[in-house]
Amino acid sequence: MTATAAKLVESLEEQMTEEFKVLNTTPSQFSFKNFLVYKQALSKITEHSTVFKPMLAGISSAYNSQITALHTSNTISNYDQDEKQLLTQADETIDTLNQRVKQLKATLANLDAENLNLTESIESMKELVADISAQSLLTEEDVFKNTVLDNMTLEQMTNVNLLSRELGKLEQSHQAMLEQQSSEFVMRDRFEEVRSLLFQKDEMKEARQEEILKLHQENPALKQLLEVLQSSEGLLFPEILDHVTGAMKTVGSLNKSQVVEFYDDEDPAKEKEAEVALAYIECLDELLRDGNFRAAAVHAANSPNGFLRTLSTIEEFKTLSQGEGGVSPLFVYCDILMETVPLYSIPPADQSFECVDAALKENRLDLIAQWIANQYLTLHRPIADSLLANCQCRARCDCESGTLALAVFRSIGEHEMSIYCFARQGALYRAVHYAKTHQLGSDKLLTLLRDIPSTDLAALLVLEEGLNVGEVLTCLQESHNDNIFISLLRLLDESNDLKTVLLNDTSPETVQWNEFVDLCVELGESDIGEELQGYIISADALNKAVDSLSSGPTD
Repeated sequence: MTATAAKLVESLEEQMTEEFKVLNTTPSQFSFKNFLVYKQALSKITEHSTVFKPMLAGISSAYNSQITALHTSNTISNYDQDEKQLLTQADETIDTLNQRVKQLKATLANLDAENLNLTESIESMKELVADISAQSLLTEEDVFKNTVLDNMTLEQMTNVNLLSRELGKLEQSHQAMLEQQSSEFVMRDRFEEVRSLLFQKDEMKEARQEEILKLHQENPALKQLLEVLQSSEGLLFPEILDHVTGAMKTVGSLNKSQVVEFYDDEDPAKEKEAEVALAYIECLDELLRDGNFRAAAVHAANSPNGFLRTLSTIEEFKTLSQGEGGVSPLFVYCDILMETVPLYSIPPADQSFECVDAALKENRLDLIAQWIANQYLTLHRPIADSLLANCQCRARCDCESGTLALAVFRSIGEHEMSIYCFARQGALYRAVHYAKTHQLGSDKLLTLLRDIPSTDLAALLVLEEGLNVGEVLTCLQESHNDNIFISLLRLLDESNDLKTVLLNDTSPETVQWNEFVDLCVELGESDIGEELQGYIISADALNKAVDSLSSGPTD
């Protein structure tokens, strides 16, 4: 081997060694990367050879063809293997999904069956309650208590999602109360007022001390009074008052009430309370400036001794613009105010109304129902009127707002509005029964018929409550309810009750029976008009006979 050939071989060996290191392989490893290294080395040897160049070129070409075929075969094999694995996984996934579909179908079938059973149970319970109420075995209050839990219907009490949302809200409010329980503050609009009072108190205190010192110098008798007051530290106020009364016998210019006023004005505890109130004002003012309305609401609702739970606080939150999520800061404060009622006292009527009004504007009837059920509100007529005005039902009322209005009217003893709400809900029997229970009288029932006219209510008043048919017809005629007027007469005629109610009628003479006959003929009910005309003739004849007998000679 020549020196040039030896040098070429040595150079190739070093170069191949470096490439194996870069590829992190060994010369004996069966790898396509190693084949490429050998390919490059063989190419260089072929280039530098002269005698054996044709032979080496053939070997190099065969070598290249062989490693290319091996690489292609290996790539296709790997691809086929990967595709096979993917197909296997897809088949397994399809089988799993089919099993899951079967499970879900079975679950849905079970849920449908349970839902059907619950629906049947609810309908059975409704029928049972209606039967019990109709038989008057329970009072109206008992029926209401036994069918409502925390002012929630049976459907709401079995709604897991609704109960979960309510529980989340309660937990969130409770957590907020725990976090803010140690925080204290007052309204910023009282900041200047309290600070001014403190300055005035300091000035009055200095002026009083100067006056006392002057009087002490002019009247030695006051010295004894001051010594008694100074020596009474640590005693109860009645004991101090007794000591001072004994000393006052020698002081003619002061009476007992002046001593009490003097002691109260100099009470350091009140000064401390004023200073704490001033600090609360600064804290709340900072929260409101930062726009942290919920924290501000929690602070105001949890103020010491509830001194910020006033109407002025509500008015302050009214002036604030909506916060995050478009929720009114006033509603946030009212919600927290209601949540903290067990820790303080029930808000008065004006604050209770503002809370209900704020909840109505946010369409949170669920919260109002909860407040009423928990007796967190001072219920009065404006609250009930507001709930009734919020009802948008045009015909029969079946909304929650109307139900809440009825609950408030009943709670505050507004019996006339209670029967009105019952009638709007279609509960005519309950309305009439409620009126009878609370002795409202026939005039209130006729007013109800005038406000909510219906053939069923008119028939109920005549057939069940025994009202005179003449008075009922007069009410319908005066309120221009001609259709109900003729429907009532037609119903009584078809049920063969018309003659009976006419004979039992004791309506006053002001009832215009002839006008009733004319109206029946006008509305195409000539047969009923003739029957009414016959009743009029019979009644007149009977009255004349009675008058004749009463004015005739007596034995």
